[in-house]
Amino acid sequence: MKKILVPIDGSTASIKAAEKAIELAKLFNSYVTFVTVVNLPSEDKYSYFGLNVQTAFESNRKVMLKELINEETKMLNIIVNDLDVSNLNIEKKVIVGIAYKEILKLSNNEKFDLIIMGRRGFSNIERFFVGSVTQRVLSEASCPVLVVND
Repeated sequence: MKKILVPIDGSTASIKAAEKAIELAKLFNSYVTFVTVVNLPSEDKYSYFGLNVQTAFESNRKVMLKELINEETKMLNIIVNDLDVSNLNIEKKVIVGIAYKEILKLSNNEKFDLIIMGRRGFSNIERFFVGSVTQRVLSEASCPVLVVND
């Protein structure tokens, strides 16, 4: 287990997953990548309800994206800085896209041995007992996934 991927969204569950990843990484001398995924809301969501926000989204998309990337980067830095990552090789990544797709793509492209993630995070209301992002990663990942309860 040389490479561990840890998706972070700021939720209690994702922070506990990060703590578990650090614990395992120290046991196995693993390389840990912490990732957060920035996802812009889609205007499709609003058009379903008959609202036309396309003009506002288009004119503000770049500004919104820049601000979201800055905020997610700050959040990721705060969380990782609060962890005891001494003597570990770590990396932090902020990626733009749909969370589960980007986690799976990163996991496959960089050949991670393990994904450690929280059971439920700050995802859509669609989730019930297991978060929708977690469920998708669990069902589609090509490597083992350790799910940590909050």
